[in-house]
Amino acid sequence: MQAASCLTVLYLVALLQTAALLQAPDSPQSVAPATFVGTWVGVQTVVNNASPGVVEGQTVTMAIDLVDGRLVGTLTPFFGGIDGASFVDAQVTGEELHASAVVGKPAPAGGRGAPPAWKGDTKIRFTLRADRTHLTGTADVEMDGVKWMQYKYDLEKKRSRY
Repeated sequence: MQAASCLTVLYLVALLQTAALLQAPDSPQSVAPATFVGTWVGVQTVVNNASPGVVEGQTVTMAIDLVDGRLVGTLTPFFGGIDGASFVDAQVTGEELHASAVVGKPAPAGGRGAPPAWKGDTKIRFTLRADRTHLTGTADVEMDGVKWMQYKYDLEKKRSRY
């Protein structure tokens, strides 16, 4: 009789452990894309200081909108120039916005008005996190497929005037 009781207890313990595993928390859900929407103002700093002449942070503005269900964005200035950078693809994964961008505006379909070669060869990958009023993250810059430099962002949501 005692052996049967031990087997029953072991069976119940195994059953409870299996139930606990089945109720393990799911992977983190993605935040809503609207979390990133707004005009963000703050400082862009060079992380690896590979850029000649860059010593201190630069004030930048990042504007992110939700258009037809897609996040679109621009950052000005970028590389110190007025062209800025424009998102060409953006996806929210977990709590982060991952966006591919180009220097200036994306080339229109058909190739007319294509940017100069150096701009086309420069790829930017933003990784950003936002809460209600704070946006932080990095941008990895590649030139001809080689990681060149990295920027760090610390931005605050611009308040609208009433």
